[in-house]
Amino acid sequence: SRMAHSGGIIALILAVLLGWGAIVRACNVPVFRYALERWQADPYRVTLFHRGTLTDAQRALLHPLEDASSGKSSANVVLRLVDVDDIKDDGDRAMFDAKAPSELPWLVVQYPQGLRIEKPVRSGPLAADAVATLVGSPLRVELIRRLAGGQTAVWLMLECGQADKDEAVAAQLTEELEQLAQRLQLPEMTSAPEDALLSTTPLQVTFSILRVPRSDAAEQALVEMLLGSESDLAELDEPMVFPVFGRGRALLPLIGAGITPDNIHESAAFLVGACSCEIKDLNPGFDLLLAANWDVLLFKEAPPPEILAARATVSSGKPQLVAIPAGAPLAAALSQEPDSSQDGWLVSSYVASIALVSLLLAVVVMAASKRFGRRQA
Repeated sequence: SRMAHSGGIIALILAVLLGWGAIVRACNVPVFRYALERWQADPYRVTLFHRGTLTDAQRALLHPLEDASSGKSSANVVLRLVDVDDIKDDGDRAMFDAKAPSELPWLVVQYPQGLRIEKPVRSGPLAADAVATLVGSPLRVELIRRLAGGQTAVWLMLECGQADKDEAVAAQLTEELEQLAQRLQLPEMTSAPEDALLSTTPLQVTFSILRVPRSDAAEQALVEMLLGSESDLAELDEPMVFPVFGRGRALLPLIGAGITPDNIHESAAFLVGACSCEIKDLNPGFDLLLAANWDVLLFKEAPPPEILAARATVSSGKPQLVAIPAGAPLAAALSQEPDSSQDGWLVSSYVASIALVSLLLAVVVMAASKRFGRRQA
């Protein structure tokens, strides 16, 4: 009957919404701690354009990137070698033509693929200093130390170079974070398995600031990662503050006049709050390129079995084409007389239901994006 169909559709909507609710009410572990223990940093894409066979000296320069790409070292990097005389991929061709490098080999660094930012973070000739400063820097070493030690967030303050503006922001940020460390409360943990902490790192609300000078040559890769996270940041002559948590995940920045007590509080409260969604890609932010063996830093030896099991379910490869079994022949399907009074209504109802659920999910995602996107004013 139509009422039975209606009841089924309502049940479908409720099931989807309840399933979504189960995702967004995942556990009471704070966001920053869940990210630290469970979220692996997404790899930056590094492409080396070259012509012919690389020399031994050039190969030696690539060792840090090759080791990282093969898992022998800890930087979140994937390296590819592309011979310019044999470019098969249209994306590689466009990337090479856009730079039109006058010198080879030529190194191009891009953000993790999931961010869908095609503009390179940086590019230039293959050189020892280019590789070394890409993989690590003094500020990033200190950032890793603080995060692995259990700090809730390290606030990277990207200076604009105007002393009066930079000092005013630093003073305001210091004052606000000291107060928030006292006022913000951790979620109440339970004995449920999903609330279990996986490392012995202290669980506490602590914040610190790392100031990043734009002109520091050793930190240029970090500066470029921060400024390239949005298309117009490099054009803004204002201090910027990026809260960094977990394994080097940065929220989009507070900028200039947008560095207010309310905005600082909102970002900090989000990080201290219960982890509402276990799925990393549904959370705001982007990963920095860091050379850190987080499993060793947090777990000393091997990650807990639940971490390894979760990683085993995540595919890191390219999408695969899967054969879909054929259904009933179209002619046979069309030969069945439809009941225009019920089946047509049923199809329309299903379509409307799916549209409603999609709209609700879109509203949730848009609200999260607006809430935790950059704030400039």
